[in-house]
Amino acid sequence: MTPSYCGFPYPNDYWTVADATTATGLRLALPEVTMPATDGGARSNPDAFNEMDGFSPGIAAMTHFPGATVMGLATPDSIQDSLETTSPTVILNAATGERLAHWVDLDEYVVQAKLRVDAGEEKPAFTIDRDIQKLRQEQALMLRPAIRPDDATRYIVAIRNVRDGDGELVAPSPGFQALRDDVPSDDEVIESRRAHFEAIFAALEDAGVSRSDLQIAWDFTTTSRQNNTSAMVHIRDDAFDKFPDGVPYTIVLKNEEIIADIACRLEITFDMPLYMSKGETGGLLNLGANGLPEQNGTFPYSAAMIVPVSAQDEPAALVEHGHGQLGEKEQVLGFQEIAAQANFAAFGLDHKGFSSDDIPTVIAALAGGDLSKFRAIPERMHQGFLNFLMAMRTLSRAADGGASTTLNQTLTNDCGRAEIDGSKRYYFGGSQGGILGASIMALNTDIERALLAVPGQSYNLLLNRSVNFDEYSGLLYGLYGWNALDMQMNLALIQGLWDRAEPTGYSKYIRTNRLPGTPAHDVLIQVSKADHQVTNLGAHIMARTIGGVVNLEPLIRPVWGIESVSGEHTGSAMIEIDFGNPDPPITNIPHWGDTMDDPHGRATELAGLVTTLPVFYETGVAKNPCNGPCDQDDLTPNP
Repeated sequence: MTPSYCGFPYPNDYWTVADATTATGLRLALPEVTMPATDGGARSNPDAFNEMDGFSPGIAAMTHFPGATVMGLATPDSIQDSLETTSPTVILNAATGERLAHWVDLDEYVVQAKLRVDAGEEKPAFTIDRDIQKLRQEQALMLRPAIRPDDATRYIVAIRNVRDGDGELVAPSPGFQALRDDVPSDDEVIESRRAHFEAIFAALEDAGVSRSDLQIAWDFTTTSRQNNTSAMVHIRDDAFDKFPDGVPYTIVLKNEEIIADIACRLEITFDMPLYMSKGETGGLLNLGANGLPEQNGTFPYSAAMIVPVSAQDEPAALVEHGHGQLGEKEQVLGFQEIAAQANFAAFGLDHKGFSSDDIPTVIAALAGGDLSKFRAIPERMHQGFLNFLMAMRTLSRAADGGASTTLNQTLTNDCGRAEIDGSKRYYFGGSQGGILGASIMALNTDIERALLAVPGQSYNLLLNRSVNFDEYSGLLYGLYGWNALDMQMNLALIQGLWDRAEPTGYSKYIRTNRLPGTPAHDVLIQVSKADHQVTNLGAHIMARTIGGVVNLEPLIRPVWGIESVSGEHTGSAMIEIDFGNPDPPITNIPHWGDTMDDPHGRATELAGLVTTLPVFYETGVAKNPCNGPCDQDDLTPNP
């Protein structure tokens, strides 16, 4: 129905087959021809994507109308317009008739990124103009859900009244028009789809959307919770059944790069149960005969711990620290000031799968011409999550295990008789650590509260709007000849693999609808307005998806779909900080034009955080830490 691009509209139940063994009753059946081809003719192997029982709930509903504009369509600043009966774009829950809030992007990233590349290569103006004119005809029209769609749910997408640059209505494709107007077609595929589309048109008519106005409509089914979480839940439960009190560990004193208020720095190496084909990067899950991961021996993984001097007078809380993009455990050293002031014994681990030692695997997956190999990233992230879960179990039990434990002996002998209270267990993650912290919290049985700083979901949304993607986009986009439609298809395919680890697959279960054997959790989400690296839109989607997250007044701005409250609030909450940066672009591009300091990593400058965070951790009570809306008046310079 989108003759200009094979595979569109996408996601689309046309690319599924019945499968009674799955939770949805479906399985993807994407043929190789729908896989974008590199300039050299290579296509991704569809087998990895066809394991899924539906489409990722973290992607946009995409189609292509050459020459289309977003005139009159909902934007990130007017999400509420998408729910109006007159909205030109509709995403409809097929079972309930409820409309799904969204905004519409016309893919601008590829245009602006190519302009930047061409300018850097000093190409002639006529060549640049030719490139851009071509890309302007290849822009995907994307309906981006403002809240994660439900699991295992069929949705109907309808588009009408989309106009071109002259203000004229864009014509539907001949195939769709034949279905819509019930006129004969000599296309066998079109004829085979008539009954299916009559049901779609009837559902839309019931929702007040006339078939005669439609430019295109289609349906798709989202993946099930089992599809995304069953492997990781099995790993967690199997490991804790075998090691209920934690795993063996060794400690080495490593008092390097610590500030005066830190008593000691420890390197703790755990003998972790391994569920991968190998412990190093590039491995895949070690699957048993039942299709679930099984243990493959053990492997040493380490944590970096800092213990504050204040723990010599009062037992410190245990705080697990998640690092930034493709970073490493030593980034916990940037947490020293807060740890010292708040009496946190903080330890960081690598987010295996997306840490510094995984960079070669990431590059190989993106540049190799077969994006199915990207599965090595989220599959190793399963091991990374287990490491976080098992490390907290091990250290908290050791801390409360008496003077004979190795941890307590080290605290006594090497940390000035410091103590740790193993009953106080929390999580603090920033950037990637905030993103993946949402997944960790949905899985966690030992930690009930977390701070997620500058997070977001899904990566499918985050990448185009992040300056961090610049380092990789030229490599990936160039491989596919800068075809804009190919790239959005590629990013959508990757997201289906990523959902099994990133928060699109997990954040919905943090507070309610919890995973088996998992308690309810609360999170404090910190957002830096106009963030250059993680778009605020992703943080807002995460907050709405978790559910019950309130925006703490006084506000720097209202956020659609998130209730605001004043005073103290018991439960999950969001705090936004305005560092004075200009508003972000309305389209799917990064803050390339913002010359101010990136506010992404500046949350630790918030003076009141060190007093309000421990209260939230211990009691679940969240409070705006600022004297009025959080802005530069509430900051203290970093040392």
